[in-house]
Amino acid sequence: MEAESSQQAASILQSPPSSTPTTKTETRSKRKSWLLWWNTEEWWSCWIGLIFFGCVTAAVNHNIPQPKFLTWSHNPFLTFASPGNYGLLVIFVAMGLLLWLCMASIKANGWRQYPLGYLIVFLVALVSKMLASNDRLTTASLNASIWAIIFGCVLRNVMDAMRPGRAMPPFLKVAQQTELYIAISLVLLCIDISVLKPLAPRALFVSWIDTPLLFMVVALAGWRLLHIDLQTSIILSGATFICGSSAAIALGASMGVPHKTQMPIAIISIFTIPSIIALPYIAERLQFSPTVSGAWFGGCVDSTGGVIAAASIFGEKQAIDTSAIVKMVQNVLIGPISVLMAWSWSRYELKQMYKRDEELLRRQPSREQESDIELDDKPSRPTSQQQVALPKKDKAFVLLWKRFPKFVLGFILTAVLFNTVVGGDADHRQDVNDYCFYVSEWFSTMSFVSIGLGLQISDMKRNIRNLGKLCTLYIVAQLVDIVITGLLAWLAFTFM
Repeated sequence: MEAESSQQAASILQSPPSSTPTTKTETRSKRKSWLLWWNTEEWWSCWIGLIFFGCVTAAVNHNIPQPKFLTWSHNPFLTFASPGNYGLLVIFVAMGLLLWLCMASIKANGWRQYPLGYLIVFLVALVSKMLASNDRLTTASLNASIWAIIFGCVLRNVMDAMRPGRAMPPFLKVAQQTELYIAISLVLLCIDISVLKPLAPRALFVSWIDTPLLFMVVALAGWRLLHIDLQTSIILSGATFICGSSAAIALGASMGVPHKTQMPIAIISIFTIPSIIALPYIAERLQFSPTVSGAWFGGCVDSTGGVIAAASIFGEKQAIDTSAIVKMVQNVLIGPISVLMAWSWSRYELKQMYKRDEELLRRQPSREQESDIELDDKPSRPTSQQQVALPKKDKAFVLLWKRFPKFVLGFILTAVLFNTVVGGDADHRQDVNDYCFYVSEWFSTMSFVSIGLGLQISDMKRNIRNLGKLCTLYIVAQLVDIVITGLLAWLAFTFM
């Protein structure tokens, strides 16, 4: 009886794993996936960014004025007192339609309700930008990203209080697209080679010498010394030394953990304010020249808007121009760092998988032990043949391509098109650049609203210890960055 049962069990284990219809379904699914490679959220950030780049270029060519948020003192609606702000209605509709098309195309959960969620997120971003345009708040460096995170967080926690124990409403959940919004904003960052040429060698010296080294050292220090999750430590370190929220999203996408970017981005956005306010006064006390000061701000202030704000407080146009160029050169690091991290993390994951598989194989019972196992009516535990059937692993280059942040390709393509297709004089090119940056900032602000929507006070209370570790790591990293970048800026713009 035991021999017959053993033969039956062996025949079951040796039988084909699936029937022909299943194989046909899998083949059809693979073929559909190959044909629709472009229809993913990662690729849609490229398509939307490139569409807006083309529309902005056409608008500038036809002398359509750029919308602007004017500064105001008492009446917030005076911020719209510019003829170009009629274009804001067009941008609102165009953004909503393209993003809704993206949600419908990728079949996002609750995509039919996206317009309502988009309206709320856009309005919160609009209010944030209006407040950031106030003359007193501008002086205090309270930019739109800070207000967007605050308002998004308040909205989320008020809803939690009104609906205890219930998830975020579907119409708002589908509009919480942090990675998509920030990826589109990065695609719209135009890198002007003609502007970079005069200061490129010195800007590279300031922004590329210390950034990669400090990025890895601080990430490992946070992991080893503060016992922070390695991926979170890498995201926070990269955001500190490279480019704030943009670098955080890029690194999170490269490692396949975009959900781990929210807290580091929130910390960076809040703690950047003291740097923006203090650095200009420190530069003045140290008697730094405008170019040295601008390079210092560009190399160690996290966000592009924060860099310009710090240089504006310093009060020299040369400082503003230098800071913008250094930050622009540093932003270019997003591409290679993201690719390198995707490659290295893919290899790390494969090594960990191999180690787990080897450990699993070592724990297998020997065949002599298996032959003594009696089959009865109870559910049998998996035999060695079943256990040895380990999950199929992707090859290194396949895993790298899956991890590769596709918006980097859109970022590169936009830079190529801007430097080859966009003609005209320097003022015309600057107009295109400024208009693209304006639209880019809209998507960026909406991403900050989404980050705020993901912050729950109850979760932060439970993770107060980890929050303290992240704040400690950021403060230490920022202080190191300020000192070393200041030294490099002084050397580059004094002796080179």
